[in-house]
Amino acid sequence: MNGPEGLELFDGLRDRDYAARGLMVIEGRILLDKALDAGLSIEAALCMPADRPSVEARSGGAFPVHSRPAPEIAELVGFGFHRGVLALARRPALPEPARVATPDGDLLVLWNVTDPENLGLLSRSAAALGAAAIALGPGCADPYSRKALRTSMGNLLTRPLLRVDVAGLAALRGPDRLLVAAALGPRSRELRGFDPGGRAVALALGNEGYGLPDEAIEVCDEVLVVPMASGVDSLNVAAAGAIMMWELFGKSPA
Repeated sequence: MNGPEGLELFDGLRDRDYAARGLMVIEGRILLDKALDAGLSIEAALCMPADRPSVEARSGGAFPVHSRPAPEIAELVGFGFHRGVLALARRPALPEPARVATPDGDLLVLWNVTDPENLGLLSRSAAALGAAAIALGPGCADPYSRKALRTSMGNLLTRPLLRVDVAGLAALRGPDRLLVAAALGPRSRELRGFDPGGRAVALALGNEGYGLPDEAIEVCDEVLVVPMASGVDSLNVAAAGAIMMWELFGKSPA
């Protein structure tokens, strides 16, 4: 398809409007490939003319592919367009842990991480460092927003996502997995030299401004901090999370 029919789907791509319709915006060929590999249902794609043959080949005829010059696409969608392809996909559900088997191994838990860029960057690091799943607590940014998906390089589509509350957070701990909070407080220990004792780790990170709430910290087995040079107030949560995952993940037997 290359006519005007269906292009109205892409008019002014606002996350809140698409979320209300059960859709999300996929930006770029890498994300489209990951969405297709994850088995997501694609409603339609929009690309530049030079990219149309490859996008149509990837679609296998399962969804319509529209093409327009880049300036026309930018005017239609309302932002600078330079990633070759946009697509609309159906949003998968985010189950509660009680409704699915929580994967074994290391987990990343995010709590009130409101910035979609931080959420995306943390998810990208989690995938790179071997997290089996990502659990989202209350107040987190929409993991299927355009910015979160883009900064995650599509890795929010490659790992199982779960929803958790305090009870669900506590359920992530067990004989084979420690629940660790990244927080500053009376129970805090330095990350350097910490040994999880051969167990997997579920690492909980909170809001960049005020951290994890007390009720979340209380259910954790350990509370760790990244040691920093004097005079430095804090690390960005995405940077701190990457450091902690590097140190803690992958320590349990394969």
